[in-house]
Amino acid sequence: MSSSTSDLLLTSDLLLCGALALVPVQLFLLALLLLDTYRLVQLRRVAVSLLVGAALAGLAFVTNNLVQSLADVQVLTFGLLAAPLVEEIFKAGWLDFQVTSRRTSFLVDVTIIAFATGAGFATVENLYYLRTLPDAPMLVWAVRGLGTAVMHGGAATLYGVIRQMGEVADRPVVTTRVLALGAAVIFHAGFNGLMVNAVPATVGLLMLMVLILGLVQRVGERRLRRWLGQGLDRDRELLDLIRSGDVRTTPLGRYLLSLRDHFGTGVVTDMLCLLRLEAELSIRAKGTLMLREHGFVPRPDPDLDARLAEHRWLMKSIGRAGLWALGPVRPWHGHGAWQQRLLRSEPGADASLSDPRPDRDDGTSTPR
Repeated sequence: MSSSTSDLLLTSDLLLCGALALVPVQLFLLALLLLDTYRLVQLRRVAVSLLVGAALAGLAFVTNNLVQSLADVQVLTFGLLAAPLVEEIFKAGWLDFQVTSRRTSFLVDVTIIAFATGAGFATVENLYYLRTLPDAPMLVWAVRGLGTAVMHGGAATLYGVIRQMGEVADRPVVTTRVLALGAAVIFHAGFNGLMVNAVPATVGLLMLMVLILGLVQRVGERRLRRWLGQGLDRDRELLDLIRSGDVRTTPLGRYLLSLRDHFGTGVVTDMLCLLRLEAELSIRAKGTLMLREHGFVPRPDPDLDARLAEHRWLMKSIGRAGLWALGPVRPWHGHGAWQQRLLRSEPGADASLSDPRPDRDDGTSTPR
């Protein structure tokens, strides 16, 4: 066999090994994107999460080497005990930022962002091993691509889903972080421990991940549909009530009147204006999602920038104490920051006209 033919065969084998090591996790991510019928996650955010995951893989590699040299433990013991903790802590930092800043608000979008982070992490890790172990048998790359890479995405998804559920349920942040990190580390370490039977472990992981991701997407979409339907009805009722002028005779009106002794008539008037504006913007945001579900793009609103500017002015005028008191009756309570980001992502909207962290800074969240 000539040297050129041998080189060609080696190159084709390397390409096949690379495809086995890198493609499966990206296909999982693509499937999640196709299941996102409401287009909650922009491709730009997915790309950023992939890049962040890749950078975190580099940081984790350096940290693992440092910790292993200091601890002086065997590679197998380190892979079962220390490496999963180090790697999941790095991925958790990025996902915590996504959740606490309200860049994710539903199980659907946090699943995509989390899996993309794990996919970026796994891609760099497998590229490193492809370079350092070029002669490894094809079975090794099948296990790494179909097993280890998908595991990284699954562990990150597990952390993100638990954190998002804790955030929505208003659980203590420290408690949900510890619970989510523990679940991700156990999942990661459990897979590493099963590598003595690599093929069955990989097949079992693939089946488990299909089940978990399918269940999370189904539950997430169901909750999102329920939020859209019930939330849209509440927004319309509130808007009709405010526009009718009969708000004084309602429980909401009596609650606002009770705030006059603490905040003054002017601030209470601003509160009513804020409720009206948020109801209008909330209806706009939910309508945008419904249009996306059917493949349509919402028509640009020429008054959207002015509304967002007015919203920011009203929030400053009312102040944190007033916003906290108003929180239980606000249309944007809970998902407010996410809805603002959705509106600012529309074509023609000025992203600088609204506070990027309203639910953290404006008092709409319950004090922890």
